[in-house]
Amino acid sequence: MRRISFNRPKEKLRGIKRRLKSIDSWSESFNGFFPKEFSTEKYINYKIPVLDRLVNPPTTTTNIQAHCAKAMLQAASYLEEAKPKELHKSIVTVLLTYPNMFGSEVCIFFDNDYFETFFKRNNETEKLILLSGKSLVQELKIEAPNNFTETGFQFTVKDESNTFEEEWWSYRLNPK
Repeated sequence: MRRISFNRPKEKLRGIKRRLKSIDSWSESFNGFFPKEFSTEKYINYKIPVLDRLVNPPTTTTNIQAHCAKAMLQAASYLEEAKPKELHKSIVTVLLTYPNMFGSEVCIFFDNDYFETFFKRNNETEKLILLSGKSLVQELKIEAPNNFTETGFQFTVKDESNTFEEEWWSYRLNPK
């Protein structure tokens, strides 16, 4: 279940093993599944189904974040395997936000043009800059599924009084 801790954002988290087992079950639920009923949409996403304190600092660890990232990559791999032939142009990707992983999601883009514009956010309030020489899977010490490529971005959002920065990491199957 996806929840935000408004009342106790920095309190120690209990039941970590149970919560990690739950995200593994969520990932396994994609085995043999592909949401073709949404193929008329531009995309569909599945947000990481956890309590924010499980994956966001300061109440998380690198091991917990790695476990959750692996589960999301596994879910994307299952979706890619179950993709019907008539939807072969759809793109399955994982968007991992880091270090605050609560915004992470598994996405299926049914519209390739929309996928291309998704990562072109360069205006007054949002900016995405391609990262080079850095790897989140290496930092978390995990492996991406075979044939998935990793692309990193520095994402910056500005409003009147604040600037927010995080890393976005995209994982998708290599185009054929």
